[in-house]
Amino acid sequence: MTLRNRNASGDLNASVNFLVQSDGKPRVEIPEEGQGLAERSGIFEDRLLQLIDGRSKAEHFTLDQHGFSFHYHKTNISNFLDKHQVLTLYFDEVEELLKLVTGAKKIHIFDHTIRIEDEVKRNQVAVRAPVEVAHNDYTEKSGPQRVSDIFEEKEAEDWLQNRYAIINVWRPIGRPVVTKPLALSDASTMRPEDFIATDLVYKDRVGEISQIKYNDRQCWYYFSEMVRDEALLIKCFDSIDDGRARYTAHAAFSNPNAPINAPPRESIEVRTLVSF
Repeated sequence: MTLRNRNASGDLNASVNFLVQSDGKPRVEIPEEGQGLAERSGIFEDRLLQLIDGRSKAEHFTLDQHGFSFHYHKTNISNFLDKHQVLTLYFDEVEELLKLVTGAKKIHIFDHTIRIEDEVKRNQVAVRAPVEVAHNDYTEKSGPQRVSDIFEEKEAEDWLQNRYAIINVWRPIGRPVVTKPLALSDASTMRPEDFIATDLVYKDRVGEISQIKYNDRQCWYYFSEMVRDEALLIKCFDSIDDGRARYTAHAAFSNPNAPINAPPRESIEVRTLVSF
């Protein structure tokens, strides 16, 4: 596979999957890792969008205005499937990046997920598939609840009394991402009614996310051919409601221009709490 110059524009017309409607509150049933795909209630539709390649203005994007930011960030991890390397070395790298970008006073890494597109390999190593439905990971309800779930009561109160955010750090872990990149909507182009509260049902708990309804004001981006030493920060929740971005819609999508021999996507997302 021949990769083009990563500084060149690679705008695409590609389909992104959106929620149309649901009888009652939508639900997403999450299987155990490596045990198949999530099951969703409701009616969905593919919308053909212009996805703007953000590379030409990567330094333009900020967490507070757009809900996401793009960074060149070298990783020293040799194998992201080695959990020990992820929990020690990589978590340290993530914390360093977040401190540099956000200036946060406190950072707490509470979860990570590896996603592999290739079904055979995914099942062998028991990880999850890319999520090909537009969504945001937290809501007005589940953002504070996540803090209460993670910490003991006193420490949770300390977090909840100050401004905090939930930020995901996303990066490729294998070959350049070509087949199923990540699309992100500019948070300033979203309306509150675009976010549909949805129960996220695990074996042992029920969380809440938003699935996304399309409107023609939304502006969507992606970053072409991302490599291991590049990372996206995605703000999934901000406790303060003062006009800055609070939620960031995102989704994996199929790249219609991907070469036939392009390697399947492999990526990691690390979920973090940051306090200001």
